[in-house]
Amino acid sequence: MPEQPDEVAFQARERAKSLRRLDVAYGCYAYVGLFTLALMALLTLASKENLEGYAMGLGGLPALPLPIVLVTAIVQSARLRRNRGLAVLGLSTLVLVGVFAVVGITDCCEEGASEYASYAVLGLYGAVATLVPAWWFAKGRRRYRETALTGA
Repeated sequence: MPEQPDEVAFQARERAKSLRRLDVAYGCYAYVGLFTLALMALLTLASKENLEGYAMGLGGLPALPLPIVLVTAIVQSARLRRNRGLAVLGLSTLVLVGVFAVVGITDCCEEGASEYASYAVLGLYGAVATLVPAWWFAKGRRRYRETALTGA
């Protein structure tokens, strides 16, 4: 017996909703990644005399939505935990927080070494949080849509 038209329409709406949730999650992570890369560039490349001026530009308007975007990304990652890319981003966020907590609590390294280590971790997280969403919007979204249409 063929599927009912209402059931087909319902499944199409659910696929579209799921794709929209994935787009929102990856978009949020892309914003967080770009902000993290800008922060790392500011901390490593700006001179100490000019740091306050650059920090005002980065800490102003771009930082306002950051907590909301980060919470939205984490919530969407938890809701869509079967998606591998979101799982990688969610786990990398937890690892980043853990590394900063360990480096902040224990002054394990010699003068300045912990600072460079934290910049390296920040840069790595920014790269991952930017490149994984770029992959999603370039290839993964199309692949997801094709598998959703075929039902595989």
